[in-house]
Amino acid sequence: MFWRKKENYAVTAVDVGTSKIAVAVGELRPDGSLVLLGVGESAVTGIRKGEIVDFQLAQQAIERALVDAEAKTECMIKYVYLNLSGAHLEPRVIRLKTAIDGEDHRITAEHVERLARDLEDYAIPAEHEIIHSAVQHYYIDNNAPAAEPIGLSSRTLEASYHIVHGLRTRLETLFRCVMELDVEVVHYALSSYASAQAILTKQQKGLGAVVIDMGAGVTDYLVYADGAVAHSGVLAVGGDHVTQDLALGLKLPFAKAEELKTRHGNLYADGARPNARLTIPKDTNTDERNVYVESLAKIMHLRVRETLELVHEEIERKGLWSQVSGHVYLTGGASQVAGLLRLAGEIFPAPARLAREFSLEGDQTYNQRPDLATALGLLRYAQHYDLTHERATGWTRLRHSMQDLLARVGLF
Repeated sequence: MFWRKKENYAVTAVDVGTSKIAVAVGELRPDGSLVLLGVGESAVTGIRKGEIVDFQLAQQAIERALVDAEAKTECMIKYVYLNLSGAHLEPRVIRLKTAIDGEDHRITAEHVERLARDLEDYAIPAEHEIIHSAVQHYYIDNNAPAAEPIGLSSRTLEASYHIVHGLRTRLETLFRCVMELDVEVVHYALSSYASAQAILTKQQKGLGAVVIDMGAGVTDYLVYADGAVAHSGVLAVGGDHVTQDLALGLKLPFAKAEELKTRHGNLYADGARPNARLTIPKDTNTDERNVYVESLAKIMHLRVRETLELVHEEIERKGLWSQVSGHVYLTGGASQVAGLLRLAGEIFPAPARLAREFSLEGDQTYNQRPDLATALGLLRYAQHYDLTHERATGWTRLRHSMQDLLARVGLF
């Protein structure tokens, strides 16, 4: 720990999602503990599949959520941590190597820093920025793993990194949307990484685990193997796509389909009478309708199965299932559908669990809401980051440029 605060103060996490904005505020105490003060929320219509498509609408929603959080916690919000998601994000695992000079070939901090600098020069598409870089493992001579290489003797030092890069313009849009509200972005984290911090313990990461956060517009997932991030991804499909399938298949307005999914959704029609139906009441725009329970379940089942199978296939393609000795954890707003655990058990080669409870001190109102996994996990990330880094200042002026801001990448 590089420094320690002398008094309580607030840290804030802003989760920009497809259907809502969630702003979690916590109190960081001098002993490093975190207490949840409250969560502000706002519905949003200017975001699609995790990416801003209407700047003004999205910014207004973020502002409403910030105002709501300030009212609930009696805190003035000036500094925030931000989540990053979207199908434009691309993961990659790379391995870098450097020679160790000197008579004793002793590895120093300078050698480790040299690899980190080489990482900054790694070739990615010109229009992209690296927004996440995490050391997976270090290796010395003969490919021997080294948990802490400094002080060891070796002729070479190698490191494997999990990196994620994304389109600079998409990232700039998101940062401007927040910072133009006179709020400074301290740092940021992948949505899937943030969710994992709310769910996984150090021991669970060491066993190997998968976290799948099922949102309205996207499904974020992250794989831990041997305690390190081994892979991540974002699928441009979520709960809204299930609703859209219902609207098309049952010929219902989107709002009616969403209500039907939320109130009666189930991925299996087991136990229902062969011709069991649900009645959708008449309103000013539509007549009364009857919908077969089996049809509802079949449509939902097909879309959710496809989503989970895509995650399974990607992890299989990376050859990582053999390194997952723990569980698959399902969370997010779209994970609340009945039958999901059963379906996951049919698809994944590891046992599945629903991650619906989070152990934060303080206001317990929000600790059993899976739709807040990213916001609460991002708050835990903020707790760690704020205690180990000096807070940058002057970001409201965007420093010299947004590109300079995006270049401030720290190791998770």
